[in-house]
Amino acid sequence: MKAGVLGLVRDDFEVVDSFSETVEENDRALDRVLDVRRVFSLPTGHVAFEGRAAVERVVDRTTTELDYGEVRLEETPETETRVTSVAGVPGEFVVAGSNAGTFAFDLVTSDTGADIERATLDLGAFLDAQSDAAPWRAGFYGNDGNCENGVLHGTDLLDDDDLGGLLDDASLNQLGLDCSYGDHALKLTASESGYVELYRPGEFDTEAYLQYLLEAVVPHAE
Repeated sequence: MKAGVLGLVRDDFEVVDSFSETVEENDRALDRVLDVRRVFSLPTGHVAFEGRAAVERVVDRTTTELDYGEVRLEETPETETRVTSVAGVPGEFVVAGSNAGTFAFDLVTSDTGADIERATLDLGAFLDAQSDAAPWRAGFYGNDGNCENGVLHGTDLLDDDDLGGLLDDASLNQLGLDCSYGDHALKLTASESGYVELYRPGEFDTEAYLQYLLEAVVPHAE
């Protein structure tokens, strides 16, 4: 796992267990499952977990029928299953594999009783914390000049005299960054809405991803 949406834990808990439950919706029994596949330790000594989460939900499917020159549309309720990867550090944060997978936060809450809220990232502070930051993408808003918002693409945007000032004055809602983390050269994207994806190094696994989130990203999340 090297990408996902960050959720901050507002209460403490020490362990996450696998569990399943059935809920009733529209007279249908729907299953909800949290499958913890692995519990392990990070280099810092923090306990971490990794697994999958799945929920069934009722959706309306539209079918089309042609009948003697008429086109009829009918909506029929069906059950679909959503699945996402999930990982985290108990008492600190949980990360769901995609925007559509943030239902995993509710499942961890059901298991632990801890409140988990999708994080908002202060990308300006995150950028300032990098000693060798080289942004290659920057989404911004709230600028006082003629260019109020937009997305910039390029290489090392901070070295551009005109663009550097623009980024200093605006708020960031997305960021593509080349930077370093220990002995590693990272290439990543992050969004104000809590999504963080590591493209490089390719050998990073879930353990390294969680360690990076804990040390470099969570301090700039709220």
